[in-house]
Amino acid sequence: MTAPPAASRADAVPFPTRPDVWGLPWEPRRQRAGVLNLKSCELRHPVAAELVSAAAHRLGTADLMYYPYQQKLLAALSDYQGHEPSGILLTAGSDSAVGLVVDALATGGRSLILHEPTFESWRYYAALRAVPVVSCPALEAGASRLELTGLHRTMADHPPAVVVLTNPASPSGLTLSPDEIAETAERARQAGHLLVIDECYGAFTGLTHVPLVASSPHLLVLRSYSKTFGLAGARIASVAGAPALVSYLSRFRPDSTVSSTALALLHTLLADADRFAEVWRDVRAIRAEFVREVLTAHPGWRALDPGGNFVTFRTGDRALPLRMAHHLDSHQVRIRALDEVPGLAGCLRVSLADAPTMRKVAALMNDPVAPR
Repeated sequence: MTAPPAASRADAVPFPTRPDVWGLPWEPRRQRAGVLNLKSCELRHPVAAELVSAAAHRLGTADLMYYPYQQKLLAALSDYQGHEPSGILLTAGSDSAVGLVVDALATGGRSLILHEPTFESWRYYAALRAVPVVSCPALEAGASRLELTGLHRTMADHPPAVVVLTNPASPSGLTLSPDEIAETAERARQAGHLLVIDECYGAFTGLTHVPLVASSPHLLVLRSYSKTFGLAGARIASVAGAPALVSYLSRFRPDSTVSSTALALLHTLLADADRFAEVWRDVRAIRAEFVREVLTAHPGWRALDPGGNFVTFRTGDRALPLRMAHHLDSHQVRIRALDEVPGLAGCLRVSLADAPTMRKVAALMNDPVAPR
C-alpha cells in the first residue's frame, strides 16, 4: 500500500506542522519471519547469546517496575573504560546519542562537519533540527584508505562547529591510526571545533578513543554497547567527555530514556567483559575465514580491512551488489548493497554471525548461479 503524499498527511493533522519534517524518510523496522538479518550488524554469536540470556534471567522485579538509577553502572563503566563517572553519560542507543549531540551542541546557528560516509542518523537529526551540514569526503572512488586532507582543510576554514568522524568508519570498516586521530583532534582544538568520534565498532578492532578525553576537553566519544555486548534490543550507549561538557549535556535529560532493564543487563555483562573480549576476537577470526572463502570464488573482489562485525567488499561492478542482495534475499538472507553511499559504489556489506552460518552464506555467494 502506497503512503499518502506528505501534503495530504499534513492536512490531516489539526495543528500546524513543519513541511520539512514531513519530507524526511521514515518507516518502522519490519521483521520478516525466517529471514537471517545480516544487514544491521547486530552481534550474532553463540557465546554472546549465552551471556545475554544468563543476564536476562538475573533480572529482578525492581528492574522492571521502578525508575532507573545509574550510579552503580557508571562506576562499573568508569573502571572498565578508565574514565571518571562524571564524564560518562548514558543514552538509549547510539541514535539517541547522535540526537543529543545535535540538539545540545550543533543547533543555534552552528553546523555539522561530517567525515562521510558515516551513520545516516547524523544527517537525519541535522535535517530534523534544520542544522546545516558540511560534507567532507572520506573515501575516493575505489580507495582502500580514509582521506583526511579535505576534513582538515574544512576545519581550518570553517567557524566553530561540531566535527564528526567514525573510527572504525561506517559502513566501510576502514580505520584511522592513533596518530591521525591525535592530529585531527589537535586541529579541531586549534580551530575551536568540538570533535565527536563515534567508535560504535571499536571493540571488534581493539580501538578506543576514550583515553584521549582526559586531555581533550573539546572531544566527545560515542560508544555502543548495543553492538559490542549484544544488547541491540535493550538500546544502550554512552557519551564520554570532560565532566563539564557531560554536565551540560545532562541537562537534556537522556537519563530519562535509559531503562532500568538496560542498565541491569549491561551491569551484569560488564562482569563478563573478558568473555566478550574472546567473542570479539572470535568475530575477527570468523570474518577472516569468511573473507577467504568468498574471495576464493570472487578473486576480483577486495575486502576493506579491518572491518567491524561485518565485511565490506569492493566488487568492481556498480550493478553487482544489488543483484547479490536480491540473490541472497531469495535464500532468506538480508545484506546491504552500498551503491547509494558516496565512495562505496560497487560495494556490498555483510554483517557476521557464527562460523557455520557464515560458511553457508559464503556458499550462497559462491554458488555458480550467484551474480558475478
